[in-house]
Amino acid sequence: MARRAATRKNRASTRKNRTVGGKRRLSPALKAWNKKVMEAFKAGRAKNPNFKLKDAMKAAKKQK
Repeated sequence: MARRAATRKNRASTRKNRTVGGKRRLSPALKAWNKKVMEAFKAGRAKNPNFKLKDAMKAAKKQK
């Protein structure tokens, strides 16, 4: 089975499909996760200015 050579034209068309306006599309599950993490981050930041994003991710994971 011969492999088709990837041309610049082919690569450009696949890139166009993956992005919209230079931004990547996120699945609904990933959007929900990001929203949950950012809510935890904002709540943690309000209480403690040293609260880090990784702490928010851990807190969001525990809330599942």
